[in-house]
Amino acid sequence: MKSPTSPRSTASRRQNGAAPPPREAEDGGPVDRRRNNSRAQIKRIASELFFRHGYEATSIRTIVDACGLTPAAFYNHFATKEALLREIVEEGHETVGRMMADALQAASDGAADRLRVIVAAYVRFHTHHQVFALVANAEYTSLPEPHLSVMRAERIRLRRIFEEVIEDGQRAGTFVLPAVGTESAAKIAAIAIGDMCLRVAEWYRSNGALSSGEVERAYAEYALRLVGAGVASA
Repeated sequence: MKSPTSPRSTASRRQNGAAPPPREAEDGGPVDRRRNNSRAQIKRIASELFFRHGYEATSIRTIVDACGLTPAAFYNHFATKEALLREIVEEGHETVGRMMADALQAASDGAADRLRVIVAAYVRFHTHHQVFALVANAEYTSLPEPHLSVMRAERIRLRRIFEEVIEDGQRAGTFVLPAVGTESAAKIAAIAIGDMCLRVAEWYRSNGALSSGEVERAYAEYALRLVGAGVASA
């Protein structure tokens, strides 16, 4: 979930006329359905408020009023607003990582198929959990240490999933990438693919012209072209 956006980019998009925050597409509810209804409700509504106004500008009072809860009910679940944000961000990254791992487990050994399925899984997360994805990507830098460093390490780990598959494809001659100065071409390609995919959360609508599956397949093909799949045999 690599993103160059600043912590206030969600609020900035609202101010610049961006579309209203999408509801969770297709499967409806929050990322973690193991939580009880009040906890899940707080996370869902807080995520929408963080998207609309930014994390820093959203108070606990605003959150509890929007949830129809008392401050005491909020504190039964979260000690602070920071703890709430941390759980939203951690669950978002945990969920997309699990989706990518599951996709890899079901894929064939070929690098092209592995890249195809992890890109599809990454896109699927951003179409099915749009608000959570937008907030996790934009607001994770609001976390204090040591949580910020932990989350940065997790984002690098997710990028490395793409990077390792691309490197395997390079070694096998399946992918042909241009040199990028002294940087690893696989690393730059992984960053490009990740950034391309996470932007889906900004524009995708479940009631729009494209289904999630159609977007997943299209972006998987874009990713394969980006890494030069088929160039060696062309």
